[in-house]
Amino acid sequence: MSSDERQRRADAIRYRIGDVERDLYDELRAGRIDRREFVRRGAVLGLSLSTLGVLAGCAQPNVAQVSPPQTKPPTPGGTIRAGIVAPAAALDPIMVSDEGGLAVLGQTGQYLAWSDKNLTLRPVLAESWSHDATGKVWTFKIRRGVKFSDGSDMSAADVAATFNRLADPAVGSNALSTFAGVLSKGNVTAVDPYTAQFKLDFPNGNFPYLVSSDNYNAIVLPKSYSGGWDKTFIGTGPWKLHSFTPNQGVTYVPNPVYWGPKTVADRSELTFYPEEQAQTLGIQGNQVDVLSHYSVSGGRALITDPNIRTTQFRSSSHREIHMRNDKEPFTDPRVRQAVALLVDRRGLVDGLLATKSDYGNDSPFAPLFRSTNPSVPQRQQNVAKAKQLLEAAGKSGGFSTQLTTLTHFELPDLAQVVQNDVSVAGINLSINILDPGT
Repeated sequence: MSSDERQRRADAIRYRIGDVERDLYDELRAGRIDRREFVRRGAVLGLSLSTLGVLAGCAQPNVAQVSPPQTKPPTPGGTIRAGIVAPAAALDPIMVSDEGGLAVLGQTGQYLAWSDKNLTLRPVLAESWSHDATGKVWTFKIRRGVKFSDGSDMSAADVAATFNRLADPAVGSNALSTFAGVLSKGNVTAVDPYTAQFKLDFPNGNFPYLVSSDNYNAIVLPKSYSGGWDKTFIGTGPWKLHSFTPNQGVTYVPNPVYWGPKTVADRSELTFYPEEQAQTLGIQGNQVDVLSHYSVSGGRALITDPNIRTTQFRSSSHREIHMRNDKEPFTDPRVRQAVALLVDRRGLVDGLLATKSDYGNDSPFAPLFRSTNPSVPQRQQNVAKAKQLLEAAGKSGGFSTQLTTLTHFELPDLAQVVQNDVSVAGINLSINILDPGT
């Protein structure tokens, strides 16, 4: 049987099984679990051995096995100096929603699991997790011997309090939309000091990703937490707060009660920069040693700088252009379709992003996710079709509207590219650029 035939057979089975079973198969195909774990979980869900055999035989995880380069072990001591975009709002793990805030939280806070660059979950504060036959009840075994940076013990009670807090509409956390329809307040309990149980509103085979580093706000906090995080930076991670100056930066020292390997460096510094150009000048001027990342448009000089080493890997990071679909003229789907056809995706990727990007194709899933349907033909720029749609919508002469965006990496440049692309159909976009804190 050819590989295409095997895949067609597997796809036919995939669309007959339930949502939880389908999620399990997608995890196998993505390389997030091995075949043994797939068979074990599938048997719990009631899949027959013959079905498990067909699906396991057809799955071909798209995970490259690359041997890491041989490098010398780092020399202990010294200071790590990193540059990041300044946090856009007050630092609170419950509310943070921006890149700068996330970088600050990640030095002292930790998640139940870490989602690596291959989208594989790695245990962190949870040692293991499993679900029942319905896929609605998930049980997490919590790591023993973990302490918060204030010396207090972390337990399942802290885990339960963290996620009940995030799912509470009265709190209004940034993660509330993530848990809407999935997890309700009060449905996380501490079965014992090292077992946390999540009772979901509906089955969800990918639930562990919602309590991992994929969910910015899922850092485990003490049960007693009631705010004021920027005074303590409390967490379970390898670093603890030494000093914090708003709008300038943070300095960390090793956490003496950290449960994992000790830090190699003696000190870590994050310097806040108001915008990307200042970051670029900072690393070129040896003010910092590391940037969390930089855009292609803002950091072209770094790509070719022999003194700068850039690490590249695929991710789901993306830049957004928003249309208010509840306001004219975008209430008409034909207008929205016309704009989609006017945008030159190839020009964006090859020009603005210097080929260092995947092509977007009107999917809610990034191309690296197995949930993306690769059989959908790539949308191409089609000015003639766009003009037909605008004419059908009563906008044959085009229209004028405002595009609001942020001073964040490529977004201002992206807005200008889109402004130019849609102008050929008579659409006049005025650009309104705001700072991220507005």
